[in-house]
Amino acid sequence: MATAISGMDIYAPVFKVKRNGEEYPPKESILNIEIDEDLETPAMFRLSLNEEINIRTQQFRWLDDDKIKPGTEVEIFFGYATSKKQGMMKGRIKALTPGFQSTGNPTLSVEGYDLSHDLQKTAKKFTDTEVTYSTIAQDIAQANGLSAKVDPTEITHGKVERIKNEMDYDLLKRLSNEIGYEFFVRNKELYFREPKDNIKGDFTFEFRKNFINFNPRMTAAALVNEVHVTAWNVKDKESISESARINDIKSSVGNPDFDSIIEESQGARVDVKIEGRLVRSQKEAKNLAKAELKRRNKGFIEGTLECIGDPMLRPGITVNIEKVGKRFSGVYYITKATHSVGDAGYKTTITVRRSIL
Repeated sequence: MATAISGMDIYAPVFKVKRNGEEYPPKESILNIEIDEDLETPAMFRLSLNEEINIRTQQFRWLDDDKIKPGTEVEIFFGYATSKKQGMMKGRIKALTPGFQSTGNPTLSVEGYDLSHDLQKTAKKFTDTEVTYSTIAQDIAQANGLSAKVDPTEITHGKVERIKNEMDYDLLKRLSNEIGYEFFVRNKELYFREPKDNIKGDFTFEFRKNFINFNPRMTAAALVNEVHVTAWNVKDKESISESARINDIKSSVGNPDFDSIIEESQGARVDVKIEGRLVRSQKEAKNLAKAELKRRNKGFIEGTLECIGDPMLRPGITVNIEKVGKRFSGVYYITKATHSVGDAGYKTTITVRRSIL
């Protein structure tokens, strides 16, 4: 089992930005660098460059550089000198923000997004009849020049249509939410998969050992013990109903006390009517109910953890947080991660939710 970065490694963080395979801009010109990753939105990066002025030509080195402009594709690496650097992300520059002060050198902030941001502007063709959602994800990945990392989905849908003005990103986000999947792009790979939140983590954090701070919050205000879904059965031309209860979505790494917690907090049943959604079987309706039940309960325990920077801590994996009391010790799923390198060294901040089910 892996543990967080420790030892002499923490004194030698390294990073690199590449354009067309070469290091550019050079690291000595970069003041700080930050990457924000989120399972719900495109990942974002920010670079702060120390600007220079050519005394003879009076041109700015970076602001006037044609290689650094909106649309330029870059690759960013984080890591440590004594271990292999981890490729963090591939993305495109979207914005340049210079800063001019009366004293000192100007600065240039370079901002951009990962390649999923491009999918917010495309609406590619896909197989739309007698099709599974996983096939649609594969079609859209291929049409956008991405490789697909897709978990198969079982249900075949007679017809799948876009909502008016719906781009590829929003389409895949909607489809993934319907069935309890997650969708994101990492480097040049499109992921459409079941959340990997039901397994013990490869990283272990312990109080007063290897994290800087951990701030969890438990709330039972919105817990529900059952979801009842009603949709339209296109095959039989009638409404179809199904329910999902807590036992339908439990896992081996969940909170063992969740049943009693939800009972004592008077977790209620929720009735959900799926407007405009066509289903073909009880199984499909059951899957909708299970996805909705899990979505409504996943915010039971959430928190943030800050630690010495580790490029392996990414959204979509689990970590073990231990020795923080019985209620808060356990397996957590990373939903967001911020990696930053600057004068203060390399830090990682993750947003997590407890794997309660």
